Amino acid sequence: MRFLAISITLLVFWFGQQLPAAAGDKEGQSGSPSVDASQARVSLMPLASMVKDVNASLTVDEVLALKRNGLATELDQGAFSPGYSSAAYWFLVPLRNGRGESLERILVFNPIWLDDLQATLVAQDGAVERFSGGDSVPFSHRAEAFRRVNFALTVPPGGAMLVVRAATSDPFFIGMELMDRTAFEGLAASEALYFGLLYGGLLSLLLFNLVLFLTSHERTYLAYCVWLAAFLVMHATYNGHTFRWVLPESPQLYSWFSSVVIYAYSFFGLAFALVFLDLKNKLPVAHVWTLRLLSVLVLSFFVTMLGGYRMHVISAIAWVVIFGLGAFTLGWLSLQRRNKAAVLYLCASTAGLLGSTFTALTVMSVLPYSELTFRAVDIGILIDAIMLSLALSARIAQVQRLERLRRFFSPAVADKLLSATTQELYQPRHREIVVLFLDLRGYTAFTVTYGADEVMRILGEFHAAMGKLVIDHEATLERFAGDSMMIFFNDPVEVSDPAKKAVVMAMQMQEEFSRLNDIWRQRGYSLAMGIGIAQGMATIGAIGFEGRRDYAAIGNVTNLAARLCAEAHAGQILLSSVVASHVEHLVPVKNIGALSLKGFSEPVPCFEIARSPQKDAAASIESIPHSIPNFHVEGC
Repeated sequence: MRFLAISITLLVFWFGQQLPAAAGDKEGQSGSPSVDASQARVSLMPLASMVKDVNASLTVDEVLALKRNGLATELDQGAFSPGYSSAAYWFLVPLRNGRGESLERILVFNPIWLDDLQATLVAQDGAVERFSGGDSVPFSHRAEAFRRVNFALTVPPGGAMLVVRAATSDPFFIGMELMDRTAFEGLAASEALYFGLLYGGLLSLLLFNLVLFLTSHERTYLAYCVWLAAFLVMHATYNGHTFRWVLPESPQLYSWFSSVVIYAYSFFGLAFALVFLDLKNKLPVAHVWTLRLLSVLVLSFFVTMLGGYRMHVISAIAWVVIFGLGAFTLGWLSLQRRNKAAVLYLCASTAGLLGSTFTALTVMSVLPYSELTFRAVDIGILIDAIMLSLALSARIAQVQRLERLRRFFSPAVADKLLSATTQELYQPRHREIVVLFLDLRGYTAFTVTYGADEVMRILGEFHAAMGKLVIDHEATLERFAGDSMMIFFNDPVEVSDPAKKAVVMAMQMQEEFSRLNDIWRQRGYSLAMGIGIAQGMATIGAIGFEGRRDYAAIGNVTNLAARLCAEAHAGQILLSSVVASHVEHLVPVKNIGALSLKGFSEPVPCFEIARSPQKDAAASIESIPHSIPNFHVEGC
């Protein structure tokens, strides 16, 4: 992260160096009738005249004639940006060379996607020098192996008129600079620093998260890496870095490649949002609409191909803006559902949206061109990528926390708890809960008779069957203890009528256990289960020590439920008087009198749920009270 912070700082410094220099050049030339070609580096556009060639049919002589007749438009701006246009544009710049010798200069254009560039240098003595290049011309035709189109000019003594014709099917804006060899090398070094910092920061994020994916196999890391890789390829392509290596002699195919990778960036960005925000589970409606949006994107990709490259690239750039808006909207909707990871995602999406929008609108000439607005996507996406990486870490931590919560709670309850802070969840508090204890009968004798493998086998089957009911009823599992379980209702999420929920679950547990016992009986052994349920106040929160904490309920109510379970015979469900009073109108409840329970000074009134006669197998189980392990039982 330190490297990323340094990268952002240096990028801001780079902009600070670039923008004042451009303004200074323009001020220094104000009022001059021609450009002094002897300067080390000079912007040509502020002193250029422009002629719009609607039919793209004018010649150099005709354009010069229009200039002489005062029909050319004086620009007086750093870059010219007419928007999408099928016209050709001519730019005339008078160059002055006060030296007695020719000057070797390099003419550099910006941006890189100008399809057709033709330059004519007309000397005062009538000598003409012609150059041809552009994005539609093979890379090898450039004077210097540089990402921007460039020509090597020889400005004769006295000066010359530079006439440049530009046409493109891409968004049209153009800037021109004339510089000597030293200035050109400085420009190349400056851009190498800028893109090195940008790509270095993004690649470090990509490699870091790729390593995390390879070690954890968490698919969200993979989705992030694919999205970031798509951006890197797209950015390197539309900035001309890949032309030298990808289809350098086939510029038309390279243009299509550029449009394709822009589409890929938007597609994988939306796909990452699907995975990262877990829309399928958390926002099902948004999940459906995002899938539809992806379908429309794919359809747009193929349909606009039929309209040719121009239509395809316009739609690709438009999809960048749509993706930014979509990501922002999905982040906002997730935040409304208290998805904490969505906070960073929303901030990241905002940075990416603003950067992409400013750049896209500049490219489409909706906004006037400036280096800052043109490069806004770079800073925006770098911030976006960093914050998404942080958001990804937060989300993975959230998933890990969810897994820990699912040790105690059903998935539905665990999801609700993710909106609470750790302090809120684990802070001790008093609440009325319903506690259910259950325990196997005949288990001790079984462990003596059968081997460890068979013991673990029946415990696995027992826990799986009971655990499913715990999840179905959205109860809180305090813990397993061999053949015993402690479960409670009404915390951490309050429920209506917790006593009813506990009794219904207990009855279903006995039914499910009976089915399970039929299977065991076929193997040659049989067990039974007793259950005790009590209701009352308890202290609830975290117990343990740093690095190992459990979520527990402690109080007299847990003691009572444990003792009722210990008194319960095979297949019996014993209730405290409070629980019985809440369910006697729902299920048949029988008063079995007051029982002397360990830890209680006075006999305790007890009730049982009336049940059908035990099956033969259950009757064979000893029905004496059973001793179970203590679960934070007090007074024992």
